[in-house]
Amino acid sequence: MRVIKNINNNTSICLDSNNQEIIAFGKGIGFKKPPYEIEISEVQRTFYDVDPQFVQMINLIPESIFEIAIEIVNYAQGKLDSLTNSNIIFTLADHINFSVKRYKENMKIKMPVYYDVQHLYPVEFEIGKLAVERIKEKIGIELPKEEITGIALHIINAEGIKIENTDEQTEEIDDETIINEITDIIEEFFSIKIEKDSFNYSRFVSHLQYLLKRGKDGQSIMSDNRAMFDDLRVSFPNVYECAKLVDAYILQKRNYRFNEEEILYLILHINRLCAREDCYR
Repeated sequence: MRVIKNINNNTSICLDSNNQEIIAFGKGIGFKKPPYEIEISEVQRTFYDVDPQFVQMINLIPESIFEIAIEIVNYAQGKLDSLTNSNIIFTLADHINFSVKRYKENMKIKMPVYYDVQHLYPVEFEIGKLAVERIKEKIGIELPKEEITGIALHIINAEGIKIENTDEQTEEIDDETIINEITDIIEEFFSIKIEKDSFNYSRFVSHLQYLLKRGKDGQSIMSDNRAMFDDLRVSFPNVYECAKLVDAYILQKRNYRFNEEEILYLILHINRLCAREDCYR
């Protein structure tokens, strides 16, 4: 196997015997200056068809979290036939890393759909539960049970279940238009250009899809995060103003409003999106 670029000491971009590009993980395989040959026995794991945007993510996430994500995805792929995309390793690692950071910063976000997910998606819920257990075992952090739901929802989203009903397809297209226009609102407000092929934007879109679906179903996220809402509103006033513009747009298009909890989620996601787009809050 030929190393053509090193990402870090233990991760490299390689070419296999068929000249296909892969991401390879192995202890110390990235110490030398490429190009050079390595033995297959030195490589612990390989990943094909990895989106280039996720390659940049590797240096931002601890190796221990990648190991957890790999273990969880291997387990999940044995349970779910639809979970075949190798990029899920990287997106799940990023999701877990963000959850751990949120825990360390004492940001406790309640997940009111906990029991819905537990009963409607028992396999995905089991996967989320296993992930939280492994996080405790490997890095000594006991995430709250709500993170089980967050990981389960991430797996559900990665499955990419197709909607077959024509009316639902029409709603899906309508949602896409709304999400595009919300993106335009954010870009105009902060005078930025959002990279729509980025994973960060993909996660933002997934969150909006979740909020729009709950709005259509007449459901709201409810919890006791008022103190956090007030803190974020004061800490990120510009992001809060942008979130209010999005809320006003949703009222115009869908005739319902986000409550404080849902706006809190918007503030978190918009701020994270803007931070990665190098825009000042």
